[in-house]
Amino acid sequence: MSDTCRRILAFLLAMVLCLGTLALVSCADESQEGEDPAGTENSEQPENPGEEEEPRLPIDYLPTDKSYGGAQVHFLEWSANGQTDVGSGWIPWEECDVDDYDGDAINSAIYDRNRLTEETYDVVISKEYVSVDGSPTYTTSVRNNNSSGDDAYQMITLRTGGISTLVMENLMTNMYELEYLHTDMPWWNQDSVRSFTLGETLFWAAPEMLLRDKGGTAAMFFNQKVAEDNSSIVPDLYQLVYDGEWTFDQLITISEGIATSLDGNDILDSGEDLWGCLGQDDPVYYLFNGAGLKFAHIDDDGYIEYDFGDEESINIMDEIFNNIIYAEWYGHTIHRTDDSKTDEIFKGDLALFSFNCIKGVLGLRDMTTNYGILPTPKYDKYQKDYSSLVWVHHDCALGIPSAVGDKEMVSVILEYLSYLSYYEVYPVFYDTVLMGRSTRDEQSRDMLEIVFQTRSFDPGQYWDLGSGLHGGEGYLRLADTKNTNIASIWAKWESAVEQNFDEINTFVDELS
Repeated sequence: MSDTCRRILAFLLAMVLCLGTLALVSCADESQEGEDPAGTENSEQPENPGEEEEPRLPIDYLPTDKSYGGAQVHFLEWSANGQTDVGSGWIPWEECDVDDYDGDAINSAIYDRNRLTEETYDVVISKEYVSVDGSPTYTTSVRNNNSSGDDAYQMITLRTGGISTLVMENLMTNMYELEYLHTDMPWWNQDSVRSFTLGETLFWAAPEMLLRDKGGTAAMFFNQKVAEDNSSIVPDLYQLVYDGEWTFDQLITISEGIATSLDGNDILDSGEDLWGCLGQDDPVYYLFNGAGLKFAHIDDDGYIEYDFGDEESINIMDEIFNNIIYAEWYGHTIHRTDDSKTDEIFKGDLALFSFNCIKGVLGLRDMTTNYGILPTPKYDKYQKDYSSLVWVHHDCALGIPSAVGDKEMVSVILEYLSYLSYYEVYPVFYDTVLMGRSTRDEQSRDMLEIVFQTRSFDPGQYWDLGSGLHGGEGYLRLADTKNTNIASIWAKWESAVEQNFDEINTFVDELS
């Protein structure tokens, strides 16, 4: 087939997709004229990125005359515990490729995006999963591919907690050197670009084609029935967020007022009691970031500077543990051996709040009463913005292995996939996340928009080379011990942290 024919087919396919989208929009509008089972009739929906009403930004810097002759674009995607099934756990949604339509809205959007890309540039997109804790390990797979020169996969995804080794071993491509990647465009998360930059290099980032970085974003759920049943204690939580007053103090005060022993022993110690808030160890980090703080940042010269350890950060970490995580109303110890109990208690109307990542909505699909979404609370009302941590153990970043042969082709495909995702996949994802029984109200849409607009990547976590500060004896697992001397943890690991970041900055010098 000639290039001219391919371009004509690509154009016709694009027109079919656009007409299909318009038809869906028309049908949706007609359905809204009738019964509104979600109770959102006459409510205006907030503007979202990628809405069809907004004119699309031009992408005329991408070539229109390229045909890559059926070249492979193979993704190596991360998983854990051997899981490869999409729909829960480590892979809540497929993001790189799907084989066929399965009736799911996100699946359909991914399928259409990839087939249009294949037709436009004559490539074949595929994927495989490798477990980060399997044998061979994810890192070994990338390392072996690099040494053999097989060019087995053109792009890889990995949770950010595991990226540093691949970078320090020079196994990744500097995306700043690729002509067709315009990482200043809105289909690249800008906080990820800033936070992953080292010197004049960018080995990883979060383009809009990824979904697990969004699913791995910290938020809070609240049980609307518990809130309504205790309206004398619980104010309008949405309004608190709108007013900028959803803070640590509000979380503490409301949770204290709610928590009640219901099993007759006057102690909060079981899944039969009414809890103010549920959570695991991870919310220590959600709350620290929610307070507008990061463990480190990348300075203007591309060096990493550690921010933790001053009086403010230690004091706030102390408040997080002693006023929230160790509080009687915080249901932590009741689910240490079975994380699923958190969802069951919350769905059983026995907790007001629950910390979780956005992907936690999948566990609440069968909840019979209503729930809502909130951003992580701010430290106080004087803090300017909310901040929603992209959690290193559940998120996703994308990079290009250094062994890739045709980097031009890969950069064109990645930019085009991200562009299409921004306009055609992300809006579908956004609406699908809100298709739970109780999250179709206008306020929940607003809350989710705040969460996604304030996503925050913390370089102090994923560029840590294993200092121990974020490990089993550091802050992440400290809740198991109820150690109240928060400053002592920093004193124990401070020198190791400094050594690790000196190593990274030396690496930056070598790169330049």
